[in-house]
Amino acid sequence: MTRHDGAARRYQGWQALDGWALLDWNESPLGPSPLAVRAVREAAAQLHRYPRGLLDDVSELTAVHLGVAHTQVLLTAGVDEAVDIALSLADAAWGVQPGFDGYPDRAAAQGKPFRPIALGADWHPIRTRAGSLAAGDMVFIAQPNNPTGNFFDARWLADIRRTAGYLFLDETYQEFSSRPSIAGQTARDPRLLVYRSFSKALGLAGIRLGCLVGHPETIEALRPLRRFYPIDSVSLHAAAATLADGEFTRRLVSYVIEARADLARILADCGAFACVRQTEANFVIAQPFPSAAPRVLSALERDCIRVKPCDSLGLPGWLRVSVGSPEDQRRLGAALAGIGQAAPVTG
Repeated sequence: MTRHDGAARRYQGWQALDGWALLDWNESPLGPSPLAVRAVREAAAQLHRYPRGLLDDVSELTAVHLGVAHTQVLLTAGVDEAVDIALSLADAAWGVQPGFDGYPDRAAAQGKPFRPIALGADWHPIRTRAGSLAAGDMVFIAQPNNPTGNFFDARWLADIRRTAGYLFLDETYQEFSSRPSIAGQTARDPRLLVYRSFSKALGLAGIRLGCLVGHPETIEALRPLRRFYPIDSVSLHAAAATLADGEFTRRLVSYVIEARADLARILADCGAFACVRQTEANFVIAQPFPSAAPRVLSALERDCIRVKPCDSLGLPGWLRVSVGSPEDQRRLGAALAGIGQAAPVTG
């Protein structure tokens, strides 16, 4: 086999999941905006050009979308670049566990220590003493949290903001939740950074785009740390078109909130789960009965359905199941039918 054949085979592997119900990575169940698809096709004819001016244009559109000044917005190549840039301000990182594994991973990559904040049985923080945090610390908190999908107490967050050097608040799932964004508060607080994602409510997980929102002085200090043209022109065109398609975003958010309740019912009704919990995000989490877990995983694999085991997120024994399309959720219900056990399911 030649090197070319091997590369072609690997590329075909990217398409090997065709026909699978991908309920593991919290992607849009309705696909991308049709306007974004059209914009990408049209932009393909300009692949030989650098994205002159596009970064500024999309930054302006993002600021309008979020209701903040354009001087408060820094587009990044996803959450990884946002965390890397933000960590330049800190000596050490903190974050809750169970929680998103990207924060400790990026802290390690940057050579910064990561200190966990334990969550109790109610999935709320076991309070960190104010004296534990220092001016060189940055605390990473997702609201809603991933994988538990819940909000943390506003008073606890206020205490964090008073005592830590910086609070990095990740609002990746904010659009699906019942609480308003706090991105507007960054205009008054140089030590608050808010991350917003284009992957979830804007349906653009494939282009790896997000933004930091902060005080203008904080953003200006971080701007030189961003790579030269960090976002490619095709991605910027897709983002601009999606930001202009407010009806798509409203439809996607509305669908997820309604289908999330249906997904929780599908999991609870099959009888295989000891606990099923709705969240404030675009997924549901569920804990199979130990005796039912092998059957659940076997049935999902047999019927080409992927879900996310939460072990790497600090929640062993739980599954995170993304809201899927109507057909995906029908397939999930059919796959799980009849494999439960008689024990009652709690919510």
